[in-house]
Amino acid sequence: MSGYVCAAGPPAGCKSACLGDFDMPPTTLTFSMLAVIFLPMLAVPLVLALASRLGPRVGYLVGSVPLASAGILAWVTASAGSQPRVVLEVPWVPQLGVNLSFLIDGLSIFYGFVICTIGALVCWYAAEYLGKKYAHARFYSCLLFFMTAMLGTVFSNNLLLLFVFWELTGVASFLLIGFFHESDESRRGARQALLVTATTGLCMLVGIILLGLSSGTYSLARLADGSLSDYKDAGWITASCVLLLVGAFGKSAQFPFQFWLPGAMAAPTPVSAYLHSATMVKLGVFLVGRLFPIFHSLELWFWLVCGVGFFTMLLGAFLALRSNDLKAILAYSTVSQLGFLIGAYGVGSKTGIQADMVHVLSHVLYKGSLFMTAGIVDHCTGLRDVRKLGGLGRYMPVTAFSAAIGVAALAGLPLTTGFISKELLLADLVDARAWVCFALVAISATLTVAFAARLFFNVFTGAKPEALSVHSPGWAIQIPPLMLALAALALGTFPGVLDGAIYSLKVAGLHGEEPVHLALWHGLNLEVITTGLVILCGGGLYFLCQKSGWRWAHIPSFLRFDAAFERGLDGLSVFSKKLTLALRADWPPAYLPIVIFFLLVSLAGTVAVSSTKFFEGFTAIDISLSPLHSFVALMIAVSLVGVIVLRRWTTQLIALSVAGFFLTFYFVLYRAPDLAMTQILVESASVVMILLLLSRFPSSQLLRSEEKREAKGRIFRVVLSGGVGLVMTCLVLFADRHSHPEPIGPKYLELSEPLAEGTNAVNTILVDFRGFDTLGEITVLLIATLGALGLMMRYKRGRSGSDPAPAPGFFLEKKRRP
Repeated sequence: MSGYVCAAGPPAGCKSACLGDFDMPPTTLTFSMLAVIFLPMLAVPLVLALASRLGPRVGYLVGSVPLASAGILAWVTASAGSQPRVVLEVPWVPQLGVNLSFLIDGLSIFYGFVICTIGALVCWYAAEYLGKKYAHARFYSCLLFFMTAMLGTVFSNNLLLLFVFWELTGVASFLLIGFFHESDESRRGARQALLVTATTGLCMLVGIILLGLSSGTYSLARLADGSLSDYKDAGWITASCVLLLVGAFGKSAQFPFQFWLPGAMAAPTPVSAYLHSATMVKLGVFLVGRLFPIFHSLELWFWLVCGVGFFTMLLGAFLALRSNDLKAILAYSTVSQLGFLIGAYGVGSKTGIQADMVHVLSHVLYKGSLFMTAGIVDHCTGLRDVRKLGGLGRYMPVTAFSAAIGVAALAGLPLTTGFISKELLLADLVDARAWVCFALVAISATLTVAFAARLFFNVFTGAKPEALSVHSPGWAIQIPPLMLALAALALGTFPGVLDGAIYSLKVAGLHGEEPVHLALWHGLNLEVITTGLVILCGGGLYFLCQKSGWRWAHIPSFLRFDAAFERGLDGLSVFSKKLTLALRADWPPAYLPIVIFFLLVSLAGTVAVSSTKFFEGFTAIDISLSPLHSFVALMIAVSLVGVIVLRRWTTQLIALSVAGFFLTFYFVLYRAPDLAMTQILVESASVVMILLLLSRFPSSQLLRSEEKREAKGRIFRVVLSGGVGLVMTCLVLFADRHSHPEPIGPKYLELSEPLAEGTNAVNTILVDFRGFDTLGEITVLLIATLGALGLMMRYKRGRSGSDPAPAPGFFLEKKRRP
């Protein structure tokens, strides 16, 4: 079933206004979906009001919010029927034809349920994990903000709207990763995550624009229904595919961006369990799924998606095997499994997509459980180094049971969802005859078995180290990971129960036509034999590593991309400071001439290239002026000469003010009283503010030395000033000679009364037609005023006439002076 449901009639270009067999009125559907997406954000004020009173218990209140969104989504899904595909258009800026466009189909519904249900469990877990000493209001507000951004991303139909929510998830994740902002590790991890995801997100934006310009639409539904052969430029299509995939790879920590995810483990464990196992890192996987119907026919798709995905899978497994920190092992294993998930979409271009939701669901269940169990271990021991842990199973048997199921699913052992997922992918690789990818999956799975065994046996079995202090966790904190682990076990043992859900959530263009039948046993085949060999080899590798004492378990320096990234940032900072010091950029009189000089050179070059066209019509300009206009212009010029010739800053200020007041008179001559009044107010306020400001500074030594320094370049500055004046004069004359045949001024006069209900066109332009522009100008003036007041309060003239006000360049040279 497919079509459009519009809140206020169908949008331009819609083929149908609504669905005939949809069981919900369009208005009800609109408000229901808006509630699903924005309910978490609307709950933030309530959380802020109650967090101080409820303390840790506010987590249970917050957990009810995603459950409410999930309930509304379930109601919408039930009304949509099997295999829904509905585009919901909500008018936003109808005059520009811009709407909030949401796509309700199997993929968005699946991810919506994942976000909401796992979010509720994470809130429950966080309520027990965080305790009383944390800023609950800030934590849960950021978490709810993140939920809204995630839901908006997965339900967006318009690619530009998707990008907005996509970037909001990055902002929210930055706040959550850096929750312990007093820690250098947290700040570093949050900065890496933000810079990597934001930079790759900008690449994605360029890809979105290229795709929109080539296809004529930003609607995912229309793009999925179209054909690449119908679009204008094949080169742009290829470029947009690569750039969009770069955005997906950055968000899902694929090579070469895999380094930011382990650094993000500095976040609280509930954040890691939610963002880095179930939601944020899945956005790249989600986007690849959305792009599959559009780009899968490109030959580039298979090689790029499979190549990056499966190489990252192998690299992540290798780094996980060589890590010692509990959360770092899980982080690198997440990188590996994300490569597995993305690579599956590359294989699907050859075999067809059948069980992508099974892959994602399996990873969500066991990785969420493992992150939570790692948090419990850290909470109860204060350690995350697996070399210093052991024998914890007797102190926390429930947690050990959850961990056992989680690592079994991670290793792909039978009776778990991990086994079902791995067998499905191996079968697809056999069908596609992608033997290189098959070998990469087998090697990665072998490494995964080895570090999965280490995660369980070295932490929960054996003897407890004497120096290790352990306390048993409470029951409440162990229930969320246990629920996820039991779900992975139940669905892995009886995978057939997922058949109906997978069929009902199929997406046209993404999934194959034939129904999927999941089973624990499909007979003795190459996939089963490979799995058996993987388990044996992985177990043998674990015993070899255990026998060697894991002496080589450290990340090689050439794979420390995070350290290289930090060195690059530090180098950029040092280079920027040296360049700024060389240009004296913290002292405007020093660097403004440089900026103005290059501006004049660039403009002169542009005019020289098109000199004939630029000066066309200049000879027809009437340059006759009235005596009064000429006198005022002459007085302005004389005042400005005074600014240049006079030596004392007080007389220079007076000369500049005289020029400003004569300019006011010039506005009067051209019958612009509003501009004249504005100019008078600006001149008066500027004079008063500058006098007040300079009266607070030391009277002399600094200013006299700078006057001598300025005298050397006075001629150069006069030439630059004359050049700027000449350029502005030419631009005004050019604009006058090449005015638009239909100027906007008469339109403002014509529409002022019917639209703005005002007869003063100036007022209606400033308040109604350009209200946001006026608001921005007022904001700038307010900021400038506050800055001036701050300077006046900071610098005070001392009794001796000398003030601690430093010389220009002091911000950069301060550390270098003895």
